[in-house]
Amino acid sequence: MAAVLEELRARSQLCSETTVVEEPNYNCPKCKDEGGYMVRKKAGETTLLQNGTEVILQYDTEEWQKCECSKIRQLNRLIKSSAITEEFQKMSFKNFSTEGVHPKVAEMKSKANQYYAAFDQIKGYRQNSIMLIGQPGCGKTHLLTAISNYLIHTKQVPVLYFPYKDGMNNLAANNFERKNEIMDRMKEIDVLFIDDLFKPIGGKVDVKPWQAESIFEVVNYRYLNNKPLLISSELSLDDMLYIDEALTSRLFEMAQDFTVTIPKDMKVNYRLRKVFENK
Repeated sequence: MAAVLEELRARSQLCSETTVVEEPNYNCPKCKDEGGYMVRKKAGETTLLQNGTEVILQYDTEEWQKCECSKIRQLNRLIKSSAITEEFQKMSFKNFSTEGVHPKVAEMKSKANQYYAAFDQIKGYRQNSIMLIGQPGCGKTHLLTAISNYLIHTKQVPVLYFPYKDGMNNLAANNFERKNEIMDRMKEIDVLFIDDLFKPIGGKVDVKPWQAESIFEVVNYRYLNNKPLLISSELSLDDMLYIDEALTSRLFEMAQDFTVTIPKDMKVNYRLRKVFENK
């Protein structure tokens, strides 16, 4: 019996000597995934109060410091919630070439740049939106996606991408089960990007009454609450007014300082540029 007890003690000691306590696997070892950490400030140092007032500390104190990783996590959440695809996330002003393009396309890029530069000043007013309309394939989606990307990455502004055709199909799916949820998100998001509004199918415009009503409900809410819109469409203003005058007049009022119409001309279509290069 004594021999058995001695063997058990030996095994127990061996286990205690060889057991390795592993450190938790943190995504951010600096703050241990807490989003921040305490920093000791000494008397005589300056600090910033919550109301923005800068004061000189009279005593040593500890303050909560927000970790850089929290900004990265917030950015990743914004990107994920935007519904902007990985391919679209690559679109920027820098990789939109205006070499040899129609003057209206160059104007469109300039207007997009101006809009982004003015965003902080105009976002709370009625005229706070941008609308690029007209000829398909000239870069409207690229430029509005570039604005979206810059707003998310540089200003941490929440943006939602809503492609009209697929978005309408999504609203109608499952007997409109999630319609209210989706539309509430479209209404409340800081910036809503509606791409290819009233997109023609096979060259024909076919907008169902429920589709026009749904878009009007969202646009009217954002119009009344001064919430920015980014709008692209293949249609002209006249075409859009014919479909829904109340909706289009609101869009134009919101985007009147930043509206560009590209004339209907296949030579302006960037995707068809090689067809016309030798003509």
